[in-house]
Amino acid sequence: MSKIRVLCVADFYLPGFKAGGPIRTLANMCEALRSNIEFSIFTRDRDLGSDEPYPGVRVNRWVRSPSGLIYYADPKKFNAGHVAKTAKIHSFDVLYLNSFFGYRSSISIYLKQRLVWRNGASVCIAPRGEFSAGALSIKSFKKRIYLSCANLVGLYRDVHWHASTLLEAEDIQRQFPHARGKIHLAADPVSAAGESFSRLKRQRKRAGELSIAFISRISPMKNLTGLLEILSRVDRKIKLSIFGPVEDPVYWRNCQTIIKRLPTHITVEYRGALEPHEVSATFASYDLFAFPTLGENFGHVIFEALRAGTPVLVSDRTPWRAVSTGAITVIPLISVDVWRQQLARAADRDAEEQRSLEKAALEFANRYAATDEARSDTLKMFRSVAAN
Repeated sequence: MSKIRVLCVADFYLPGFKAGGPIRTLANMCEALRSNIEFSIFTRDRDLGSDEPYPGVRVNRWVRSPSGLIYYADPKKFNAGHVAKTAKIHSFDVLYLNSFFGYRSSISIYLKQRLVWRNGASVCIAPRGEFSAGALSIKSFKKRIYLSCANLVGLYRDVHWHASTLLEAEDIQRQFPHARGKIHLAADPVSAAGESFSRLKRQRKRAGELSIAFISRISPMKNLTGLLEILSRVDRKIKLSIFGPVEDPVYWRNCQTIIKRLPTHITVEYRGALEPHEVSATFASYDLFAFPTLGENFGHVIFEALRAGTPVLVSDRTPWRAVSTGAITVIPLISVDVWRQQLARAADRDAEEQRSLEKAALEFANRYAATDEARSDTLKMFRSVAAN
């Protein structure tokens, strides 16, 4: 069977990392399916928030990489017209858009494909959580207007959709009621758990104290302000270390205002952005990953914490579910008192209890990475899309 040819358009891709999970999802997908699918990736020549292109990357031309062909476009050429021009060199069966609301990376390209190109390729859109309640609440007016107009004229009636979870499939169905039958459910692939970080030396935990890592983009969706407000109500000695790029400077200033009024037994430090290879090792030196996110399509950072042996405390706005071992604890986003109680309980653990949870997190990550459902479901999706 010949390989399916897929043209992926994404705002950001490797070696970028500041845009978080979507980059990791696409990279894992290309790695897992490269024997069955010929991927060509059209993306920006720089990382999120950067004014400079990636060093050493050849710009405005197709280059071959282990995951397939990649086109790094400069800011003037990251647009629908240039996608059309470059795509003529490489024919494709599927146009795979890794956003719904991104104008340059999705809307303009889809309109060009629908109204101008008409080259026979099927279109598949991966909203990457953009239809979740939390995501829609941000800049909601413009989003609602576009969704209403698109539905009114049936703009997306022939599109296939990639839902990473059942919740996302329901979100897509809610926005596009006629999409039934064209929503493909395929979980985001993860890289093998591989290297064990359990051998890394952790500071022996003391009962009554807690070290928390917050590793994520600093933006309203990730809800760092929510975590800081919760911590202000916890009467234990807690150290919070924040890692990640500042995506929203105004939001970060709000965070800093809250930090300044925290009680003295709560200490907070901002440690900047991490390179991808630093994430697991960083998690491994903390007792807990606390993540009251407003919504995650998948949450690769949650898996990164688990495979580092770090227990996770997360909101109910992700596809991850609580496990009996305590490796993952899920708390409703609105239950502030429960968050406070769980953080106090985490602080009260002694070294033996903490070690038991670290082992449970590692074991869960290894079992999860060993499953092959994500790969097979994603391949099935692309085959179905290419055939229609």
